[in-house]
Amino acid sequence: MSAFKSDDIFARLNEALNSFPAGERQELVKQVNGIFEFHLKNPAGDVKIWNAEVKKQGLVQSGPAPTNPDVTLYLSDDDLVSLATGELSGAKAFLSDRVVLKGPLMVAMKLDLIFRSLGMGPAPGKESELHYDGFETSYLILQIAEYLNVMTDAEKKEFVAKTRGVYLIRVKDASGQVASWTMDMKNVPPTIKKGKVDGVKPDLTVECKDKDFMDLFMGKITAQKAFMTGRFKVKGAIMLGVKLDAIMKETQEKMGFFKSKL
Repeated sequence: MSAFKSDDIFARLNEALNSFPAGERQELVKQVNGIFEFHLKNPAGDVKIWNAEVKKQGLVQSGPAPTNPDVTLYLSDDDLVSLATGELSGAKAFLSDRVVLKGPLMVAMKLDLIFRSLGMGPAPGKESELHYDGFETSYLILQIAEYLNVMTDAEKKEFVAKTRGVYLIRVKDASGQVASWTMDMKNVPPTIKKGKVDGVKPDLTVECKDKDFMDLFMGKITAQKAFMTGRFKVKGAIMLGVKLDAIMKETQEKMGFFKSKL
């Protein structure tokens, strides 16, 4: 079998995990809560499998996962190295089909979290600008932002014409901590920024639990039902809230969110 560049990456991951204090290691496990299996192909066509159990202990090993993985990823050896070094973000890899996925993309997106926690992964940029530790909504927001980035100018104009609103999204976790984002879907190009943006007045402010925003994205609840039942508290042009469904559905359709590509 020919050499694999990723062998060094997995060895470094193991070394970093083993050096973590017990508390930090368990915190990472808590945030990721997933078992990953990697099927890697090198330029010679050889295939090698690694697994990362980041659900109970935090272990990286050669070979198939000891139990059913939450996510199985098929990618090239070079792309795994690019993910680990930050040359390629997880969001862009999935969006461009450089990673073929079996399992929920939400869990797979946490690869960036693993790499960042161990001193690898993306350099400060959109990932860190939009991310809040411990908030699942962060991964959804990042996906929407990546989707906006790859749109053509014409698609961006069409998207804004359908939406025409500035949203301030505020979500709370179980401890009461708040994460917020400003989604400007009123101006071209549409943008998403972390927090409330000075000088930008939201047309609609939405407050909800982190889990409830997840449920909206996954289609477990519609925006209209969320508003009527009080799961979403709103201030401003409430009719814009209904368009949140359209934003979520379009992102899911384009990116295959929560759907296996196998």
